[in-house]
Amino acid sequence: MKDLTIKVSLHGNTGNIMMMYLSALKLQSDLGYGTVCNVRIPLFNISIPDINTSQRFGIHDREHINSRVRGRISTDGYRHLIPNSNAAFISLEGYSQHIDNFPDRRTTEYEKLFPVCSDNDQYGGPDDLVINIRGGEILTGLHPDYTVLPPEFYEHLIQKTGKKPIFYGQLTPSPYLDELKQRFPEARFIASRGEALDFDYIRRSHYIVPALSTFSWIASWLSDAKKIFFPVAGVLSPQQHRSSMLLPFDDPRYEFYVFPIYHSRDVSHYRDYLDPVRTAWQYVPTEELRQAYSFPNKPTLNDALSVFSVTDYLNTYGDIGSFYSAYGPVGLINHFSSDGFWEGKNPVQFDDRYYATTYPTAAMDVAMGRYDTLLDHYMIVGRKMGHKPRA
Repeated sequence: MKDLTIKVSLHGNTGNIMMMYLSALKLQSDLGYGTVCNVRIPLFNISIPDINTSQRFGIHDREHINSRVRGRISTDGYRHLIPNSNAAFISLEGYSQHIDNFPDRRTTEYEKLFPVCSDNDQYGGPDDLVINIRGGEILTGLHPDYTVLPPEFYEHLIQKTGKKPIFYGQLTPSPYLDELKQRFPEARFIASRGEALDFDYIRRSHYIVPALSTFSWIASWLSDAKKIFFPVAGVLSPQQHRSSMLLPFDDPRYEFYVFPIYHSRDVSHYRDYLDPVRTAWQYVPTEELRQAYSFPNKPTLNDALSVFSVTDYLNTYGDIGSFYSAYGPVGLINHFSSDGFWEGKNPVQFDDRYYATTYPTAAMDVAMGRYDTLLDHYMIVGRKMGHKPRA
């Protein structure tokens, strides 16, 4: 058995850290050896000290690489490489937000790993629909993928299930919260009672609509809920938040509702981005969604050259200016054809927010996985339809 350190090297909020920790535990289990270190999750009294690896050689699962593979840990590669190398550690430096990274919920004793609160007797019962709400700092529009969900979506689920709605969580005063209270006057609104009780409330509930957050995701996933109504939107959409893949296709509790690509702004202007998608979401059967996300259209060099802009390319990648100085426009075209396209450089300056808002059908095509990105949609079909890449 190899003496290997598995170091969690990135930290964040509780949901993020739990996912990193689970990824480290799964890697340890799959390898059959290793010591996990540098994990602190106060919510569950988990405190695993760091191990000094500064004088040792190791493998770095870097954040930017982890993001490019949607958070998945390269377990098979590491299983092959580690015994045949001088690696003394693996440093997990990404968020590792991929469903395949986590130990199987059906065979893992998660209640021992993350115990429930013994003093909590409140949760959504069999007649309730618990709708988790995340407010707080995300309402400022600090990240474009932390959006609010349309009240019409909640209304549909309430009518479908016949359950009594409970809006639970960060009920930060805002115009959006005002709309929810006006639209659902008979609903219960329960404000956050602290991280531990919030997690436990979601986890013990029977019917759950997660908020767009990793905290809500993992509390729902660890639950014994009868049904989880999953919004494939914002930070939980692998087609929008491209550094993760958190769709539990093999879990029969989940129903998936796909939203177009749409981006948040300050909550004082929430209707500017929410109104275009209020009724644009779609229920998608699990197998159809699985297949849609397996075969995205990818642009060819011909597609990229069809929208290539010399000016945009020069302005975006100033370090290749010498090609322009020496050869004029053809210097940049040749550079893009031989190097830039294959390195993932964009052929044109592109505004995701403008494109998604202006062309909602394109945004839905991307959300459904028919195209990998909004820019791909533009290069493959949007340009032929007269779409513009930016205002």
